[in-house]
Amino acid sequence: MSITIIHENEYSKAYFDTELKAGIIDWKNKKLTEEEYRRPLEALIEYSNGKKIFENYLSDIRLQSVVSPNSRKWFESIMIPAAIKNGLKRGAVIITKNPFKKHYMNMIISSSKKFPIKIKVFDDPEKAKEWLMSFQ
Repeated sequence: MSITIIHENEYSKAYFDTELKAGIIDWKNKKLTEEEYRRPLEALIEYSNGKKIFENYLSDIRLQSVVSPNSRKWFESIMIPAAIKNGLKRGAVIITKNPFKKHYMNMIISSSKKFPIKIKVFDDPEKAKEWLMSFQ
C-alpha cells in the first residue's frame, strides 16, 4: 500500500491511497470553520486535478464536528461536481450512530442523486474499504 499525505493539520488528514485508488480524509475532533472544512477537500481536488486518479473517496467523519449548512451546500454544489470531473465514481463514508451525522449524510446522499456517483455509508472502516476494492 502506498499513501501520499496531501494535507494534514489539527482538523483533518487528507491523503491518497494508490491501492484503493482513493482520496481519503480522516476528520479529527475539532470544531470546524468553513475554511477548515474546505481545505482538505480542496487539497484532494488540487492533487488530482487532470490526473483522474481518484475513482474513490473515503471519508471518516466519526470524529468530525457538526458541519454548517453553508459547508454542506458548498460540498454538494462545488466539491462533488469538481471531484466527478476529476474521475470520482463512488464515495464511502464512515459514520457513528449520531443523529446529526446521519442527518448530514442523508442530505448529502439525497443531493448527490443528480450526479453519476454512488455513495454508501458504513460504521466499519474495513467494510468501507472492502466495498471500494470490490470495484477494481
